[in-house]
Amino acid sequence: MSTNSQDQEIDLGQIGKGIKNFFNGIVNSIFDFIFFVKKKIVIIGLLFVIGVVLAFLLDPKIYNHEISVIPNFGSNEYLYKKIEQIDTKLREEDESFFKELGIKNPKDVIGIEIEAYPAIYNFINNKEQGNNFELIKLMAEDGDIDKIMQGEITSKNYYHHKISIKTKGKFKKEDFITPVLNYLNSNPYFEIQQKVYQKNLADKIALNDSLIKQIDNLIVLLSSNNSSGTISISEKNSIPELVEKKDRLILEKQYLLTNENIFDKIIKEESSIVNIRDYKPLLLNNKILFPIGLILLYLLFHSLLNVYKKQSARINS
Repeated sequence: MSTNSQDQEIDLGQIGKGIKNFFNGIVNSIFDFIFFVKKKIVIIGLLFVIGVVLAFLLDPKIYNHEISVIPNFGSNEYLYKKIEQIDTKLREEDESFFKELGIKNPKDVIGIEIEAYPAIYNFINNKEQGNNFELIKLMAEDGDIDKIMQGEITSKNYYHHKISIKTKGKFKKEDFITPVLNYLNSNPYFEIQQKVYQKNLADKIALNDSLIKQIDNLIVLLSSNNSSGTISISEKNSIPELVEKKDRLILEKQYLLTNENIFDKIIKEESSIVNIRDYKPLLLNNKILFPIGLILLYLLFHSLLNVYKKQSARINS
């Protein structure tokens, strides 16, 4: 029994000594590093300054540009394909393609992409596409409504879309955005569709104006009958209906006039914002990564040099 107790005491003592040596090793390593940094503070400080200077010289200023557009005449799929084509031409560095568009510095454009604004109510009530509510109900029976509304096929048919452009350095609108919009609006098929839509709008507006005048004349006629005291019950009841009909025609005319303004382009630019500076998070900023990277490379090189010296001394001995 006494022998077992002594063995256990020896084991516990060795474990305690091992733990103590482990923590002492960690503490020694920490202080070794602190004294090394103190000894090499000039070199480390110089490397930090060099890293910051390199970050300013080599890290280009990235800017974002956003265009809000409305694709008309069912040109949604066409719009997405054209943006995909332009992005491919950027990656291929096809200078002749961009020269034809009137873009002088395509190499400074990093990329272009498009996404839909998730406006489900505009999609459901879009008069140009018909009422999509029944379609959404049918699609929702076979899957998650959120996934369907965020899916590529559905989102392409939304009303508003955002074209995002990323460039190295500042760009004027006429340097890239205007040529791209001109390119998107030069399609023979949709140009014919545009003329048809515009003619239909003009005819509908003219018809509404004619109906409004006719209603005004009827109201005047009925009102004159009323003043003479010969108005009938049916005529009296028809006046509010005529006023209500006139109000509906006026609202419809306002909607048509709005569309008349929107339909002047195949891809209508709603708004654009240029030169939004792209600031990276602090830990991903090159002004932090460059200095830290240089210092870590120096520490790695110094550690490898020490290992090499020790191994060389061992072999020579």
